[in-house]
Amino acid sequence: MAYLLVSGTLCAQVSQGGMPLGLQPGFNPAAPLETVQLPSLDIPSALADDAKNPEYARFAAPVPADVSVLNAGNWTSLPQGGSVWHCAVQSKFALGMILLFEDFQLPAGARFFVYNAAGQTKGAYTSASCIPSGKFTIGIMQGDEAILEYYSPSGPVNDVTFRLSRVDVAYDKIDMNAPEDYGDSYPCNVNVNCPAGANYQTDKKGVARILMIFSNGAGWCTGSMIANTSMNADPYFLSANHCQLIGLQPSFDNWVFDFDYEAVGCNNPGSEPTPKSVLGCERISYRAETDFMLLKLSPIPAGYGVYYNGWNRDGIAPPNTTFIHHPVGDIKKISRDTQPPTIFPLTLNWGGVFGISPANTHWKVLPDIGIYQPGSSGCPLLDDNHRIIGQLHGGSTNNIDPCIITGSYFGMFNLSWNAGATPDARLKDWLDPINQNNLTQNGYWQPAPSSVSISGNVQTHWGLAMTNVMVVLSGSATDTTYTDVAGNYIFDGLAAGGDYTITPLRNSNAQNGVTTFDLVLISKHLLGLEPLDSPWKIIACDANKSNSVTTFDIVEARKIILGINSNFPTNTSWRFFPADLTFADPNNPFSGTLLSESLTLGNLASTVNNINFRGVKISDTNNTANPGQ
Repeated sequence: MAYLLVSGTLCAQVSQGGMPLGLQPGFNPAAPLETVQLPSLDIPSALADDAKNPEYARFAAPVPADVSVLNAGNWTSLPQGGSVWHCAVQSKFALGMILLFEDFQLPAGARFFVYNAAGQTKGAYTSASCIPSGKFTIGIMQGDEAILEYYSPSGPVNDVTFRLSRVDVAYDKIDMNAPEDYGDSYPCNVNVNCPAGANYQTDKKGVARILMIFSNGAGWCTGSMIANTSMNADPYFLSANHCQLIGLQPSFDNWVFDFDYEAVGCNNPGSEPTPKSVLGCERISYRAETDFMLLKLSPIPAGYGVYYNGWNRDGIAPPNTTFIHHPVGDIKKISRDTQPPTIFPLTLNWGGVFGISPANTHWKVLPDIGIYQPGSSGCPLLDDNHRIIGQLHGGSTNNIDPCIITGSYFGMFNLSWNAGATPDARLKDWLDPINQNNLTQNGYWQPAPSSVSISGNVQTHWGLAMTNVMVVLSGSATDTTYTDVAGNYIFDGLAAGGDYTITPLRNSNAQNGVTTFDLVLISKHLLGLEPLDSPWKIIACDANKSNSVTTFDIVEARKIILGINSNFPTNTSWRFFPADLTFADPNNPFSGTLLSESLTLGNLASTVNNINFRGVKISDTNNTANPGQ
């Protein structure tokens, strides 16, 4: 019997980087960290289930969870404004954890991190990280405890929808005492940036590892972006049909695809590299006979620079072959066979739900350089012209030495092309949309979008949406728009590669929110009797825009109250700053902080949707201004 090459374990996810507040020096939480005890995985039962169902090529199994800002954790108000929520979750004896969320939609300016006591960090996740389904996947977090951190720019809120609904717990199946992912493949694998991969530096940019989520656990496979005859940006991704069968009820919205997960050089790195990840996919077509599965990924950011590998469907054996893969979810490896592949003339019995592959449907390859392992399934087999001719189904190794390959079998691309009776069982309809009927298709780099859009949100610094704010676009194009009732704005149809500056403006109703009580608060701040508790409020005091707070600012505010002036002579009624602005010294926001009131995007290559701003009403120190005026 041949053996399928799938693997069970965990993954990573798209992030904006940065450091959680909980790991920053000087952070003082308002209350001790609360730890929610999740159920521990019943490992003997999981192993017994695996033994009864060998198709479960998983390395993690689920335990239920129900954790949100409504029922767990603690809030801490921050001196620079906003608040942060922390909560730890623990499943005792876990080797690692995948965190699965429902309703994961973050508002503008919010940030979400997950980290652990060892300093492993995932995030920051923002509104740009979310997908329409609300599904979200974070993993693998090493160990049995992880800390959730949510930053709210508007203070403690109870209307955030995200909920940790499930944790997949990694358990020890083969006495490795480690989850099966980074660093766990056999040393006879060859890193893709070793000399053997020197001529495959383009091809590798299309290959990704896949974290697959099922109702009963999680597993690894590999696959590749694949070209189509229109040479457009449709994100088609080729992998193996049996990858969707290693668990029950695949949740494609939770699948994660990691590109560029590799060592910089030939040697294994000292720490885990950060991949470029894509969350979510749609299954397009699949067929058991040649074990192919075509997926369509969620939109891929232009900055990822992925490569769409070409293909060859002539069915003629090339003089040599190469495959690039992620064994046991480890960093990217390469394997090569200097001899021609052969068409395997017999049936292949995979056992159980995986069935039997007909004779003459698979290439047989014996690599001279490198090997493969579970998790390599679905990886592309490339001919001598760097075109895909199949995807890895499975194989077998020497019973004594797993680094000796006795057979590896790849479903033949030419038979996957048009053998299926309907489009959902073949490749032709998707990879030849213009019906060219080519036998070969060259690969191409991820096409740059011809047009992009810029969008974002404008709120007061205390978290209220600001409607009817003028937002000005300048640079490579000029335009003006206004925020809607939720504070959102958008500029569509902008030329990709342009330089654009976004500037919100409002200079109306200077008296809005300004009273004699504000004059009292400014005076107390100046005298040191009652310093203002937010850098945003201190900026609001600066009525004459001198980057300082003095008695002259009180004079200007009094003239507004008395109606002597209808506007601030040297200032606007509102000022706006990027929402992610941080202050070197919250007690003196004018010191060491660039108070830029616009945001410039240079050489914009892809759509951005989180260009958010906070509004400060001048001379309103107690946040009483109406955000709509």
